[in-house]
Amino acid sequence: MKITERLEKQILLMDGAFGTYFRARHFGTEEAVCPEKAVFTHRDWVKEIHKEYIEAGADIIRTNTFELNEKLCGSREEAKRFITEAVDIAREAIEESHKEVYLAGTIGPKKYSNEEEEKKVYLEYLNIIDLMLEREVTHFIFETFFDVDMAIKLAAYVKKKNPDCFVLVQMVFNKMGFTKYGYNMQRLVDTLSEEPNIDAFGFNCGIGAAHMSDLFEKVRFHRECNISVVPNAGYQQELMGRNMYFHNSEYYTGYVRKMVEKGANIIGGCCGTSPSYIRELRKYIDSNPNPRQKKIYRQESEESYSVEKNPFIEKLNRGEKVFVVELDAPFGKSADKFIESAFRLKENQVDLVTISDSPMAKARADAFTTAIYVQNKTGLTMMPHIACRDRNAVAVHGAFLGAHINDIRNILIITGDPLAREDRNMITPVFDFNSIKLMQYLKNMNEQIFKEEPFYYGGALNYAGGNIQAIVAKMKRKMEAGCSYFLTQPIYSEEDIMRVYQLKELSGAKIICGLMPLVSRKNAVFMQNEMPGIHVPEEIVERYRTDMTREEAEHTAAEICVEIGKRMNDFADGYYIMTPFNRVGLVNQIIQQLREQP
Repeated sequence: MKITERLEKQILLMDGAFGTYFRARHFGTEEAVCPEKAVFTHRDWVKEIHKEYIEAGADIIRTNTFELNEKLCGSREEAKRFITEAVDIAREAIEESHKEVYLAGTIGPKKYSNEEEEKKVYLEYLNIIDLMLEREVTHFIFETFFDVDMAIKLAAYVKKKNPDCFVLVQMVFNKMGFTKYGYNMQRLVDTLSEEPNIDAFGFNCGIGAAHMSDLFEKVRFHRECNISVVPNAGYQQELMGRNMYFHNSEYYTGYVRKMVEKGANIIGGCCGTSPSYIRELRKYIDSNPNPRQKKIYRQESEESYSVEKNPFIEKLNRGEKVFVVELDAPFGKSADKFIESAFRLKENQVDLVTISDSPMAKARADAFTTAIYVQNKTGLTMMPHIACRDRNAVAVHGAFLGAHINDIRNILIITGDPLAREDRNMITPVFDFNSIKLMQYLKNMNEQIFKEEPFYYGGALNYAGGNIQAIVAKMKRKMEAGCSYFLTQPIYSEEDIMRVYQLKELSGAKIICGLMPLVSRKNAVFMQNEMPGIHVPEEIVERYRTDMTREEAEHTAAEICVEIGKRMNDFADGYYIMTPFNRVGLVNQIIQQLREQP
């Protein structure tokens, strides 16, 4: 009987953990580090575990391929060998058991932090899928996934190759109840239940049965769907060099039972579970075999709440020119000069003051806490930058919550400058996100947590580069992820002015054009030669003399910025002025002259 037909009539039981159970049984062996390798060295160990789960009552067993990746398999042929062995061993276990059991090819998550890595990982996934299809695998489980978009693409690929395949997608949560990219359980249910290529979906790993049950209890179903719940046996603890889980099977089953009563119809075990857990779940299913009918709720209206006004965004959307000024956060412990500069910008009615997040990967005062401090002191609207380089997913989530509590509503999301080569052995970059993924994360938080008082966020526009269509495509992906506007690098040349104009025309984005006054010939030469992505033409440099007074150089700097600003006036949605060496008086002078334009 097809698995989808059985799901209409009964609850199905998946097996329990393979990796943690294997390690517990064979602790100290070479294979315990990577159980996937045992398909070559100890086929009997692998088969024995499969058979234990089948004897315990599992309806579905998963192949020993969870951690299969390019690092483990250096070539397609090597991957084929792993998959062939893993599938054959699982099939042998089923045949020898003489029971009706479904074999599912399991595919685990792969880490990526930028677009190039993501493309590479996607192709790696496709290779694994193709090899499983060659071995006539017709049931696929994408488990412990953190990226919903990737899971949806892979499900579509499987169905395109073989429409009769069964696809189950299982997402992983952190202890806060969110996926890595900011989905909570309700949002996942709403999103994945609409995907035609996904036959069932659910949640595994990351959290224990009690925690998963608490999250699941709050879910509202808006349509019928097949749901799996495969929690861990509590939380991992280290004891005498071994990773241990201490919940018992009866405790675990009690919470899984609650999720079945709510509507889950595929259950099983993840990390820390063993055949004893599956045996206990089997007893429960045998006495309660029929799936519970889910309570279906009417979809809530998205317009049932009022959104807090954001004066900066409203002005930008009205088509009025906005003025954004960047100040560098302090290097030292004193913020006196920073506060003084902020007050002077407030007097000039600047729309937004932004603080960079340790540019050039050199540590400064934290942009978020500095922004909060200045906003509270001055009443200025502040926009801290957040760089993906320095915070993991937990820290990012906490930073957004803390910023929101402190009335920050505007953020600039950037990937962040890479570490200098000499720092790479001492400092570890994080990059749990790239800028687009972080925007998607915040978009999810806006929709789930901050509906009435959302964050508005912009992105950086690096307009240089040969392929303008690729730049536009990236801009559009950011806009789809909720990006409201773009700030550009400083613009100095006619060629770059035309490039930014083209990008605006092709993307339809709001673009706030970057201006940075060059305050001396030395400064101009440095920018010309040391700042990648910024083009300072020779004619700009030649307008500065080496013997200029400070006043003469600032006059020239203001003159150049205003000239460039005027040439962009017809298409710029505003100006983003970077303050050199804390010279706020110069910046205010430029803003005044730009405002006087017709």
